Amino acid sequence: MINATFRLVFPALMLLCGWILVPPDSAAAQCRLCAASPDSASSARSSARSSDKTETPLNIEITANLDFSRLALLNRAGGEVEIDPQSGQRRISGGLTDLGGLSLNGEGRLTGEPGRVVRVHLPERITLSAPNGSTADLVKLDTDLPAQARLDRDGRLNFSFGGRLRVTGNASGQFRGRIAITADYE
Repeated sequence: MINATFRLVFPALMLLCGWILVPPDSAAAQCRLCAASPDSASSARSSARSSDKTETPLNIEITANLDFSRLALLNRAGGEVEIDPQSGQRRISGGLTDLGGLSLNGEGRLTGEPGRVVRVHLPERITLSAPNGSTADLVKLDTDLPAQARLDRDGRLNFSFGGRLRVTGNASGQFRGRIAITADYE
């Protein structure tokens, strides 16, 4: 029997897509070499400061964990259970059967610079493990985000994610793992 209820732990990731900025003093020093007068050096210093706009960090917060609920493995051939990222609907195939319980798609929230286009990256495969040493694979992770996801005017974007849990052999236990979800500005 496989109790596929598991809790994925997501480390909160803060990503910066930083710009390489020249500090105002070095920008002004460079301009002094080219400057014809002290006035042009001070105007170069003010324009360097006005272009020093720092980018708002992009943060990820996981608000709901992905949960496949309780399942039983009927034979060694194994089976798959998939959770759709949009609807949260669970589909079971192969040698698995439902033992009841509530399955959930995962949910997350991005916060950052308002109006910016972002990309969310999910790993292709994660090996989950149970305390007894059994393993199962989480594959085909996907989100409900469009190809060009954009933060709203408040700098937020909520998304859902799902995937497929593949179980084979005599795996059993409560499987857990970590998914390294990353995001960046386009």
